[in-house]
Amino acid sequence: MSDVERLLAGFEDGTLLRPSVDVPNTVDLSRAIARLCGDARYSGDGDSADEGSAHQIAAVIGPAEHIVFVIADGLGMTLLETLGGDSFLRRRLARELRSIFPSTTSAALTTLATGAWPAEHAITGWWTHLTEISGPATILPFVSRVTGAPLADHGVTAEIAFPLPSRVSSFDRSAVGILPNALFRSVYSGYSLGRAIRRGYGSISDGVDRVLARLQSATGPSYTYLYLPQIDSAAHTTGVDGDATRAALADVNSGLERLAGELPGAAKLVITSDHGHLDAFPAEPMLIREDDEIGRMLRFPPAGDARVNYYHVREDAFGRFAEAFSERMPEQVALLTPDELETMELLGPGKLSALTRSRIGDYIAICMDAAVFAWAPAGAVGPDMSRLVSHHSGLSPDEMRVPLIVSG
Repeated sequence: MSDVERLLAGFEDGTLLRPSVDVPNTVDLSRAIARLCGDARYSGDGDSADEGSAHQIAAVIGPAEHIVFVIADGLGMTLLETLGGDSFLRRRLARELRSIFPSTTSAALTTLATGAWPAEHAITGWWTHLTEISGPATILPFVSRVTGAPLADHGVTAEIAFPLPSRVSSFDRSAVGILPNALFRSVYSGYSLGRAIRRGYGSISDGVDRVLARLQSATGPSYTYLYLPQIDSAAHTTGVDGDATRAALADVNSGLERLAGELPGAAKLVITSDHGHLDAFPAEPMLIREDDEIGRMLRFPPAGDARVNYYHVREDAFGRFAEAFSERMPEQVALLTPDELETMELLGPGKLSALTRSRIGDYIAICMDAAVFAWAPAGAVGPDMSRLVSHHSGLSPDEMRVPLIVSG
């Protein structure tokens, strides 16, 4: 069985979930929010194949003078379903959505910001390859993966890294983004929120207070964005079943219940997530070193994420790379060419953009179970990633299933 056939078998038996325009997804949600906020690009009747679900989601949410859009990072359906049936988030669940692939924050937040699939917006993982630095960038902190230097030191601007504009700049209403104090001034926050005013917060309770204060002072139709990373941060370090993850989930649930209860009557609260979580198993990653056989075949360190790697292969190694990779990796790792990735539409429908194709390189490795990849420079003691307990970016239901919650 070929690697493509094994992926298709996983989609068929439900052990993997395929990104698809035929299933309501986070691309549809982004376009629905844009429609409700007056973006003319999404003002049609929803008859086209790629707009039907967006039209339906907009109808589920309904028009409102004030729209509050909350992203609870890491809140997949698997975690949500651990809450009691009488919890706020469970009671207000409108429907399940499917994330994009890779199911990771950088790609998913860019999809929610632009209404585009990764095939088009070209943010392909936590580490996205940039030709401008001849290697992978840790794209959300906006630094080089290899050196940690700011991308601005290499002349890379947000316009270079992120080719599609944020949809927020096309809204016909005032826009404010409320993010953790450590994030609201970042390059990525400035890009993803477009012309929106950005404000910081400390605790979840503080973030809720700032949303409510913003709504009380609004003098016309408004859009307010609130980003909550607490569940994701806890799951990474303590696992899906960790005490800290459960505590973060409870705090997010209670904070958003308070927000919903104190919203003005003309407001709608819309809550979703970028992805879910799946604990790593085995705990030790599948390590590629810069100085081992596979590492020596690469032109640059791998880009990608925990469960997807992108490889730019040296020209003189093409004849050996796929064979060596297959010999080294377990059966549950699929190795695809860009053409195969495009044909399967894993990054979204249609052709890969030229920029996306350049960033994913010559081969794409996808882990089909709970194992994860890691990379280590020559001479390093271990991989250049922390020993995290839980990860995302794969195609498992735990990572791909996300909620749509509506209140108001």
